[in-house]
Amino acid sequence: MDIRVTVSHPEAFLPILQECLANRQPASIIYEQQGLQRAEGCIQSIDQGRVWLEDGQSIALEQLVAVNGVFIDSYAQC
Repeated sequence: MDIRVTVSHPEAFLPILQECLANRQPASIIYEQQGLQRAEGCIQSIDQGRVWLEDGQSIALEQLVAVNGVFIDSYAQC
């Protein structure tokens, strides 16, 4: 049986993202922007409803589909 950890809304990813930021660990992110997109890297900051990666990418929290293998409920079949 395949068991996945899921969250019910994008804001629930905040603790995972904050832990990555605090520990300088890379985050593996899937987000929705004209289809599913991938981003990976260390987080520079989290503010104003956005995640900023060190490479300059900015991703809105509401676009998050998965962070480090944890998916939002509506995409749990990905």
